[in-house]
Amino acid sequence: MSDGNLITCPAPPDVTPSPDYTLTIDGREVFVYHCPVASVASVTASDVVHVTVRPRFGFQRVTIRPLSRGIAAEVRDGVIRFDAPPGAAGAPTLLSIELDEELRRPLFLFVNPPEEDPPHPGDPDVIYLEAGRLHDLGRVELRSGQTLYIAGGAVLRGNVYAHEAEGIAIRGRGTIDGSLHPADNPRRERLVHLAGCRDVLVEGITLLNGQTWQLMPAGCDGVAIRNVKIISGANSDDGMDLVGSRDVLVERCFVRTKDDCIAIKGFDSYHPRAGLPVEHVLVRDSVFWNAEWGNALEIGYETRVDAIRDVTFSNCDVIRCEAERYGSGGVLTIHNGDRAVVSNVLYDDIRVEDCREKLVDFKICFDRYSRDAERGQIRDVTVRNVRVVDGSPPVSIVQGYDQNHFPERITLEDIVILGEPARDAGTARMVTEKVRDLRFVATGRAAQRVRPAG
Repeated sequence: MSDGNLITCPAPPDVTPSPDYTLTIDGREVFVYHCPVASVASVTASDVVHVTVRPRFGFQRVTIRPLSRGIAAEVRDGVIRFDAPPGAAGAPTLLSIELDEELRRPLFLFVNPPEEDPPHPGDPDVIYLEAGRLHDLGRVELRSGQTLYIAGGAVLRGNVYAHEAEGIAIRGRGTIDGSLHPADNPRRERLVHLAGCRDVLVEGITLLNGQTWQLMPAGCDGVAIRNVKIISGANSDDGMDLVGSRDVLVERCFVRTKDDCIAIKGFDSYHPRAGLPVEHVLVRDSVFWNAEWGNALEIGYETRVDAIRDVTFSNCDVIRCEAERYGSGGVLTIHNGDRAVVSNVLYDDIRVEDCREKLVDFKICFDRYSRDAERGQIRDVTVRNVRVVDGSPPVSIVQGYDQNHFPERITLEDIVILGEPARDAGTARMVTEKVRDLRFVATGRAAQRVRPAG
């Protein structure tokens, strides 16, 4: 349904609404999906929208994250009101509305930009899932040249698979529900499983309740993942696993998972080309919430390739990195558990709001995931313009394996923790062991960010 600016889509009648919230936008009621870890709503708009949230419980505090959006809510008589501006240059607005911090499940609100040239039912080479319906299809396999289009308000129960396909797309404003796709499925397929594919677009969709790795290009070349929203709370529910792939762009996404939000790996279990070097990966303009397990922005642990190189994480908000308590979790992490030379990695312009694990965790290690006999290397890594803006001050670790395998040429530039520049390992609360050429640089240019991530 559209009124010129706002487009809303009714959910299928047999999908359970959230018991926690009712939502109206520009005076129109919007369906709110229920997940075990959050409530979720999604609309499309080209201009600012006026949001009214009515929680079905009492509360005292409201926080709208990312804090970098600068959105303040008005609360009166238990009703929350605020304006949600559109993202810059056609980007989505990706928000977490949190009441009393951890005491209640949050409401995630996604305001999408209008779609460009969406397909129509009957278009050739398009699998079209209509709005307002629950499509219980089990497994959808894409072949070269095909598009899976999930219209806003459509819900697909099943998984999506493609093998050595070229020029494929998964698009729309609809949802893939992963609650019935078990982690131990007999084919070992992930929720969206792309094996040895080329020229891939995944855009606009939402993945809910995944029970396994949720979006995995393995041995792929030329992948663009845009405005994808992932919300789950299952064990081993990695949001995006970029396995042995090259020329990958992830932008304007929102990921809330119990395990790794995004992980860059290399091993050939899913396709022979996934054992080739990983290179040219860019993750930018996105929002991440890492819950009880794993890491937010991760390289590792499976690094069974010769090289992982030219990787950039830029302009991202990590709104939460919860305590894992197993010693390996963190926000910016490289866990090189196998033979790869991990090099030319940049973390740039990252805002961290609530870090209860490590801020930086770079390790060359032997771990339960390791298979190679030889340890690898970590070299030429830059962490620049990273700000911890809320929460408690986190610790960091940079650690080598032995005298022949150590992180080297690691530069930390303009790191600010709760307003205090990190000028050395002490002020950064960093533990180092078997490290060569670790440098801290404070230029004083770490200003407030001006580019919203979502």
